[in-house]
Amino acid sequence: MTTGSECPWYPKVPEDKDGASIWWAYIKALDHYDPAYPYDPRHTYELEWTDDDAYGKDDIRFPAGRARQSSILKAEKEAQRRLGLKRVFRDRCLKLPDLGLSRTNRYARCGQLVPDLFIQARPRPEANGHYVAYDPDNPIVFVLQVLFPATVQYDLGPKVELYRALGVREVWRYDPERLHRTGDKPLLWGLRLSADGEYEDVVPLRHEDGQPVYRSDTLGEFRMLDEGESFHTLQTWDATRGVWLDPERAWELETTDRIRLEVRMATRLENLLALLRQQATQGTLAPDVPDILAAAWRKAQWVPDFTEALRVTSGERDWSTLLPPGDSQT
Repeated sequence: MTTGSECPWYPKVPEDKDGASIWWAYIKALDHYDPAYPYDPRHTYELEWTDDDAYGKDDIRFPAGRARQSSILKAEKEAQRRLGLKRVFRDRCLKLPDLGLSRTNRYARCGQLVPDLFIQARPRPEANGHYVAYDPDNPIVFVLQVLFPATVQYDLGPKVELYRALGVREVWRYDPERLHRTGDKPLLWGLRLSADGEYEDVVPLRHEDGQPVYRSDTLGEFRMLDEGESFHTLQTWDATRGVWLDPERAWELETTDRIRLEVRMATRLENLLALLRQQATQGTLAPDVPDILAAAWRKAQWVPDFTEALRVTSGERDWSTLLPPGDSQT
C-alpha cells in the first residue's frame, strides 16, 4: 500500500502489510487529528497543510502552485472589489446540511467542503471565522474551483453533484495547468443551473485576446486572463469606461482620474481667486474675502461653479454663498 503524496516531507509508507498501521500511527499523532473524520490515504494530512479539501481544519493550509494561487487570489480580489468583502469567501470551510446525497459523495459524508472561492447572494457581516455554515436564506450563487492534481476528479464530479443539491446558480472551473482541458480548449468554463435544476454549459459571449468572455449573473461580463509565467488574473468588464478591470487596473484609473480632478479643481480655484481679487482691488469686496474663501475651499476640497462667482461679483448674491456646504464662516 502506498499512501500520501510524492512530496519529500510526507512520510513514505512501506508497501507491505504494516503500511496501514504506520500511516494510521502518523495520522493519530497529528495535533489536528479528528477521530470522527474519515481520513483518506490518497490525501496528505501534514502538520500545517493538507490536500484534502473536505478536511477543513482551522489553520490548515491547502497546497497551491503559483498558477493556482494567482488564479484564486486574483479572482477573490476582483470579486471583492465589485461586491464587497462580506460576500466573497476564499478557503473557508463550508458546513453542509443533510442534502440527501449518496454516502459515496465524500463531501456529503464529511458534511463539509472547502471551495476555492464562493460568493453569497448577500453580505454576511458576522462570517469572520474559518467555518461558514450554509444558509438557505442567503444562498451561494457563484463558485470557482481551480483544478488541482489531488482533487481534480472531485472538482469534475462529486462537487458538481453537491453544488447542484445546494442550488448554486453558477459553478466555474479553471484549469491553469491543463490537468483536464487539453488542446485548445479554454482553461475557464462554467455551468449554470437551469429552470429544471440541472447544470448546463455556459456558452462564451465572445473571445478577446485569445480568452473566452462569459456573462455571469453575479460578476457580469468577465474573463480569466492567462498572462503567462503562471500569472492568471480575473477581470470584469466596465461598460461605462469600456475597459477590462482588475484591482490593479482599477486603482491606476482611479488614481489618474483623481489627479485629473485635482488639476481641474486647482485651475478653477485660481481662476475664481483671480476674479475675486480683482473685485477686492476695485473695492466691491472686502480685501480678506478671497483669502477666506480660498482657505475654506482647500480645506473642504471643494470649489464652487464659476457662474456662482459671477453672481457674487454682479451683486446678485452675497460672497458667503461661495463657502462650501455646511461652512458657517461669515
